[in-house]
Amino acid sequence: MGVAPAWQGKGVGSRLLAAALEVADNWMNLRRVELTVYADNEAAHNLYRKFGFEVEGRLRDYALRDGVFVYTFSMARLRTSA
Repeated sequence: MGVAPAWQGKGVGSRLLAAALEVADNWMNLRRVELTVYADNEAAHNLYRKFGFEVEGRLRDYALRDGVFVYTFSMARLRTSA
């Protein structure tokens, strides 16, 4: 998921993620949703934590960004049975 810089900080990411999790929970009945996020993207970490995601691991030199290898975090959200 990505949000254009002009739209960041306006709730667009929250609405996109809420819609995706609505499908995951209520249409697909998924128990686990996973993602990876750049380790230095604090805004994304905060967004994902707000929706119940937790860091499960650090992936060293996982992605090449601007010619430099960077770390990412593996995050997941587990839904408990109702």
